[in-house]
Parts: sequence; structure tokens; C-alpha cells
Amino acid sequence: MANFQKDKGAYLNKREELDINIGEYLLKLKRRWVPAFAVFVFTVGTTAFLSSFLEKTYKSEGKILFKKNPVGSLVDIGEDTNQFSSLLNDQTPLSTEELRITSQPVLQQTIDQLKLEDEEGNPLNTKELEKRLNVEIVGGTDVISLSYRDQDPVTASKVVNALMDIYIKEQAISNQSATVNADSFITNTIPKIEGKLQSLESRLQDFYEKNQVVDLKEEKRILVTELGNLNRQISSVGADLQGKKAQTSSLQNQLGLDLKQAIAANQLGSTPQVQSILEQLGATETQLSQERQRFKDNHPAVASLNEKKENLNAQLQQLIRQYVGAQVSEGLLQSGNLKENQLEKFIGLKIEELSLQTELASLYQYQQVYLDRAKDIPRLEKQEQSLLREVDSARSTYSTLLGNKQELELLINQQTGNAEVIELGKVPEEGSTGRMALMALGVLMGLFLSNLTAILLEMQDRTLKTIPEVKQKFTYQVLGIIPLDSLQDSQRGIVVQREPDSFASEIYRMIQTNLKFLSIKRQPKVILMTSSVPGEGKSTVTANLAAAMAQLGRKVMIIDGDLRKASQHELWQVSNRAGVKDIVAHKKSISQVVVQPMKQLDLLTSGTIAPNPLALLDSLEMSELVAMARKEYDLVVIDAPPLSVTADVLTLSKLADGILFVTRPGIVETESAELAQETITNANLSQKVLGMVINGVKPNEFDRYSYHAKYSKNYFSKPSESTHSKTATA
Repeated sequence: MANFQKDKGAYLNKREELDINIGEYLLKLKRRWVPAFAVFVFTVGTTAFLSSFLEKTYKSEGKILFKKNPVGSLVDIGEDTNQFSSLLNDQTPLSTEELRITSQPVLQQTIDQLKLEDEEGNPLNTKELEKRLNVEIVGGTDVISLSYRDQDPVTASKVVNALMDIYIKEQAISNQSATVNADSFITNTIPKIEGKLQSLESRLQDFYEKNQVVDLKEEKRILVTELGNLNRQISSVGADLQGKKAQTSSLQNQLGLDLKQAIAANQLGSTPQVQSILEQLGATETQLSQERQRFKDNHPAVASLNEKKENLNAQLQQLIRQYVGAQVSEGLLQSGNLKENQLEKFIGLKIEELSLQTELASLYQYQQVYLDRAKDIPRLEKQEQSLLREVDSARSTYSTLLGNKQELELLINQQTGNAEVIELGKVPEEGSTGRMALMALGVLMGLFLSNLTAILLEMQDRTLKTIPEVKQKFTYQVLGIIPLDSLQDSQRGIVVQREPDSFASEIYRMIQTNLKFLSIKRQPKVILMTSSVPGEGKSTVTANLAAAMAQLGRKVMIIDGDLRKASQHELWQVSNRAGVKDIVAHKKSISQVVVQPMKQLDLLTSGTIAPNPLALLDSLEMSELVAMARKEYDLVVIDAPPLSVTADVLTLSKLADGILFVTRPGIVETESAELAQETITNANLSQKVLGMVINGVKPNEFDRYSYHAKYSKNYFSKPSESTHSKTATA
């Protein structure tokens, strides 16, 4: 939502700037409409005059249809050809044919065939023919349109038809040559492609033999199946092996023998010597048991049997150590079930364990072989696909060349091209002078030049011409807008004094009312009137504003502070022999110098021109003069020089409570306005500026910015009672 509001604000700002720019442009055009209109009329008139010399010409038009060139398609056999295509993306084959139609050989043949001549009777050159000729591609079709203009309609028709006929013949010859070249190219290319095909097929066969490949796809499927079977067998054999290991480990712990010792013990127990010793031990044990029942242990018979037993055991242990190398119980060496269940069972389990280990190792070897082959399969497939693509491409090219060879043999005897005339150039019945096109061009040129004239004149004129431009340069509050007709009336005298009930007088009363209601703490008693440059009507505004205040019953004094170029005495038509100079320099009193041109209004003129006006204005006597006037009058208005002329304004501004700025559109320039602004800013006088009076505004602009102007003019034009009295009463 925030982005939408932001985009909407940016759009409205752009729309407002666009409206302002268009408005400013129309306003500039309106101000300069006289020279702009003169340039427009002159341009159009000159064009009309020149168009009267144009002669009537006749235009004949023909059309050529283009079809696909079979030769180009027959030699299009892929990357191995030397055929050219369009180099640019926006280029079409018709663009090339368009240039071929207007080529020098075709144009020259047309001139020679028709014996075309210029106005002097000399053979027509190709450049002149090309100027009259127009060749263009009909949009969205495979058709090229040819048109030719000439003063003779028959010649125009002949040129178009002859040009098309010559071009088609030239194209047929070109196509015939292209066909022969294509046949030669294919004839030379077939053996190369055939040799390449045989070489590629040999490489493919060598690949199959070297890598023992029959069908990689089927081999890949079998490998997947076999690997699955091997994985299952490895899992099964591994499980059996773990079971056998558990059994043999348990028996080995019980017997305390390894496989080799168990086999040796088993073989030792089967020998006659061990069996004899074991039988003697058995018999001795039996006798010893019987003798112990009869005699005590220390009896010689018992002792003799114990000694015999020990001897037999010693012999048995010696044999066990000799053949087995580990301690073996007598029971494992005796024949019977115990031997079969323990020693032989251990030997059997150990043999089965070894057999399973061998089988598992063999399965792992097979698995590794299959995995190695499976890893190599993608590389072999890639090589096979690459070789197959090359073989298929070469085989396809070879087949295509053989077929195209037969078709080219048929085309060699043909003499036709791929262009066909679908519309002959007819003899035109009506001609054209091209006057309307030239007049349209003249109107457009006139509009362009007239606008350019207005813009150039505006660029040379640096004055501020409108109220918005004045407001843009001076950011002061506008206290009043005085129309141009009121300024012209004031040239015949003080309009407020001469016509107190007029609309112009009411404007000045509105200015003094606006001064009265300014949002300041204390109403100014001494007001300094100034402007940017001379000629803005500052003195006239001063006189009329003072007269308007005096008519409202206020005691007003005008001091003409422009000691270099005074004008108040001329406006009021009084003598200027004595004035400010006499009071300041000659110590005369105000009553001796001041004049009263109207009731409640005293005027202190400048007096004769002084050699150093700034010294007089900056003197103590001048400060005392203004201070005395401040006490005796309700309002003191000082008519000061323009800001950009002298430094008098800066000196007088110290004596004033406020500054009233007067400006006039069309008089003040941009540079002068900027200089005046800088002067006020640098002197820290911005706070003293009470406002601005815009003087000499044109009636139409005044009506736009003073919405009550029309009503006020109608009101003050009626013969009624004194408006002045109504205003005073109000």
C-alpha cells in the first residue's frame, strides 16, 4: 500500500510538471505569436510559390513474386557447405534482391535497351534513373514492387517492364550458374563424405571390439541384475560365516586347541602306541582300585601300581607334547562318542568356516569386477553415442547428396529463375505534380520554424514576463497587483487624486488595507519604497499609495529619497527648487520646503541634484529629518532608488520600519532580480520586507489572478454614489 501511494504521488508530480511545462510553452507561444505567425506564413508562401514550378509526372508500377530457390536447398547439407546466409538479424533475402534490381549493370542495360535520354539529349545516367525509380518490399509478402516516374506515361511503363524483364533474365543466368556450381560441389563432396563414413564405421567397430561391447543397454540391465544377486549371496554367506565363527569359537574355548592342534590330537589318539598306553592306564586304574580295597596306600602292591600309572602318564604326556604342543585331556584321545562330538566336531566346523570365508572372498571379487564394469559403462555409452551420431550424420549427408545429385542433373537443363512477374507496368492515365506533398512538407516546416522562432526570441528575452515568474524569483507576500491600464492612466497624473472612485484607486486602497492587516507586532510608520531596476513604476505606486492613505484621513508625508533621478515633483506637478537637500545641507525647516499637493498629504521633493547624494542620506541631519517626520505624521513613505543602481537604499533602510518592494513583469530581468535578492539577503533586510506590489500586469493575466477584477470593474463603471465614501465608512 505504501509503494502504491508513493508511485501515485510520483505520477501526480510528473503530471503536474508536464501540465506546467505545456502551460509555459503555450504562454511563450502566445507572447511571440506575431513573429511566429509571420515565419509560418513566409514558409508556407515560399513553398506554394516553389510548388507552382513543378511539372506533372506519371507513375507506372509493376510487381515481382519470389519463390524458394531449389538450388539453395539442394546444397544445404549442413556445416560442411560453403553457403552464405544473411549476416544481419533484420535482413531478408528480399533485401538482397532489392539491391540487385537497382544494381548498375541492370540499370545500364535498361538505359541501353530503351535508349533513354535526359533533357539535353544525352544518354541518361544510372544515378538519374535510380532517382526516379522506387523499389520496395511489400510488407508481409514475398513481393517486390517497382515504380518509375516520368513526364511521359509510355516511357514510365516501358522502363518498369524492361527493368523487370532484364532482372529476371539476369537472375535466370545467375541461377543456372549456381546450379552448375552446386552440381560440381556435390560431385566433389560425395567421395569425401563416403570416405568419412567408412572411417567412422571402422572406428565404431574397433570401439566394440576393444571394449568387448555387444549391446551396452542390455549389458547394463544384466549388470544391475547380477549385482543384486551378488549382494544377496554376500549377505547370506556372511550370515552363515558369522554363525560358524560363533560355534567354532565356543568349542575352541572349551578345548583350548586351535585347528592344527585339534587335528594333531585327533591323529595322535588314533595311533596304536597311544591306544596301548591308554589301555594299560585303564587296566592299571582297575587294579589299583581293587588293591586299595584290600591294602592301604603304603602297601608295596599299591605303591607299585601308582608308580606304573605315573610312568604311563609320563609317556602319554611326552607324546602329546611332541605331536600336539598343548595340553590335551586323556578323554579326547580315547575312542568313543566324546571324541566324535568334541574334537572332530570342532575340526568339521572350522573347515566349514574356512570354506565360507573362501566363498565370501570369491563373491566380493565378482562384485568388484561387476562394479568396475558398471562404472565404465557411462564412458562407453558416451563414446558410443558420439560415434553413432557422427556415423548417422555422415550417412544422412551421404544419402542426401546422392538424392540431390539426381535432382541437380534435372535442373541443369532448366533456364528459369525463382522470380516471376505478377503485374506488368501499365501506361498511367493520370499524373501528379507532387504539389500536395510539398505543401504538406511546407506546412510542417512552417510549424517547426515558427515554434523555433518563438523559442529563440524567448531565450533572448531574459525579463520576468508573468506573475508566476515574478513569484518564483521573489518569495515575498504579494500585497497588490496593479493592471497595466491603471499604470497608463497614472502617466497623466495621480489617478487616486484625479479619479478617487475609479477601479485603479480601489486597487491602491486594497494595498494599504493589506499593509494594515500584516501579521507583524507593530504597524510601520516609515515605509521605504524600492524596486530592482528603474522603470518598474515605483514612484507612481508610491504617489498613488500615499494618496489613497491620505484619502482615508491619515496624515501622510512623501519623501523623495531618489536624489539622483527624482520624479515625485513631476508626478505631482510641483516645483523642485527646494527639497531634501535644502533641509539636510542648508538647515532649512520642513515647513519651509514641504508642499501639500492634496489634503492630508505633504510632499518633500528631492531638491536640486547634489554632488554626493549618499553623503546627504547617510548624515545625522537626514536621520533627524525622518525622526521628526515620524512624530508629526501618521505615515512616512520614502521613495528610494532601485536596489541595483546605488547604495542609497541600504542607507535609507536603516531609517525605515519596513520595505515595500515594487516589481513589474516585462521590465525586470532575471539577473537584476537575482542581484536584488542577493543585496537584500546580504544586508539582512529580509525581515524588513513587508511585501511586494506587482505593477503593470497585462489585463488578461490580471483577470486570471484577480478573480474579482471583472466584478469590480463593472461595479466601479456604474454611475453611483462615491465608492470612496463607502470605503471610508466601512
